[in-house]
Amino acid sequence: MTWIRTIPMAEADEKLRRAVEGQKALYPKEYAEPVRPDDAGGASIVGAHTLLPEALYHSFATFGALMSPELP
Repeated sequence: MTWIRTIPMAEADEKLRRAVEGQKALYPKEYAEPVRPDDAGGASIVGAHTLLPEALYHSFATFGALMSPELP
């Protein structure tokens, strides 16, 4: 299994915290809690992007916007 270095939220700087919180705010409520949380309590796929906060935000914010219940 591949191991990817991640940054737990307990060790996140302000930039990473803003990225994670910003993308979470766009997700539907059904996605609020990860189905299989990683050791830090987050979603593994999001955790895999913690070294690149800007990419994390843009990737997952796009998904959140596309899942908006307000879309036709």
